[in-house]
Amino acid sequence: MPKRYTDQTYYTGDNGYVLGWVAGYSFSLGSEKFSVTNWNEYEFDRDASYAAGNGGKDGINGAVALWWNATPHLTAGVQYRYADNKLGESFLQDGIIYSIKYLF
Repeated sequence: MPKRYTDQTYYTGDNGYVLGWVAGYSFSLGSEKFSVTNWNEYEFDRDASYAAGNGGKDGINGAVALWWNATPHLTAGVQYRYADNKLGESFLQDGIIYSIKYLF
């Protein structure tokens, strides 16, 4: 669990800790190939002066996604992105991202 250091205009110094993960699982349905992925970051024990303007003493940020590997070069997916007490806001921020990726 790494110590978090922040260097920005209004705060510089040790700023709590970060705990996170990345996970993925590939599977097939019939002849189609899919994968599910997830990443997450949890920040906690933020410095009080930083927390006052950036959503609080802790925050969470991440995504969960479903990918369809249509061909060896083409992947399509949908991701759910979420953040709470992050990016200077003290409320849940979320959204859906649709993607098409081409591997050269």
